[in-house]
Amino acid sequence: MIDRCPGAKRLIEPKIVTRTCPACGEEVEFFDYETETKCPKCGRTLHLEASASCIVWCKYAEKCIEDLEKRKLIPPSRAEELRKMIRKF
Repeated sequence: MIDRCPGAKRLIEPKIVTRTCPACGEEVEFFDYETETKCPKCGRTLHLEASASCIVWCKYAEKCIEDLEKRKLIPPSRAEELRKMIRKF
């Protein structure tokens, strides 16, 4: 069992994650703590999937998503995507 939030480490030592834009094929970079960014070429919003680990082990995952949505750090559509991921586990 994990005794602390692994997300804190991601804020201290961020890594760059690359995704390919499904609309135009451009390589898009995220810091691993970002949940979304816009493609610099076509402007499409891309989401970086939450790690399964935080959703699986954290009993506060739903409250965290609710807080992020309330503070407008994630859009309602992203909050719903994350809630669906919680329900899978």
